[in-house]
Amino acid sequence: MRHGATTLSMLLIVALAGCAPGRGDVSGVVKYKSKPISGGTISFFDETRGVWSSPIDEEGKYAITGVPTGTAKIAVMATIPISLPGAPPPKASTAIPGRYADHEKSGLTCVVRTGSQTHIVELE
Repeated sequence: MRHGATTLSMLLIVALAGCAPGRGDVSGVVKYKSKPISGGTISFFDETRGVWSSPIDEEGKYAITGVPTGTAKIAVMATIPISLPGAPPPKASTAIPGRYADHEKSGLTCVVRTGSQTHIVELE
């Protein structure tokens, strides 16, 4: 009887571990009108587990690690340049429509899978 309880416990642990959400690493390029944007932030929103963000570099590239698997809504925000006294002028990022800053209005999504994947984000 004790052997059966141990086996059942082990099977339960394995089954519960298999139910845990996976994680994925997503990288790619953000484009506006087919050209990479320069600067900004991209965020992946999972309604039940939070938000994962990455800066967008001058070539439009981003990389986010540890995003839960499933469908994530995406927001893209341009950098707002702020001049500081004595500092070099900041580089302005590509101007994009404001709706992309709201993950509920952007219309952008990504189905995140376990492991690494590339996702190109096309803004219109």
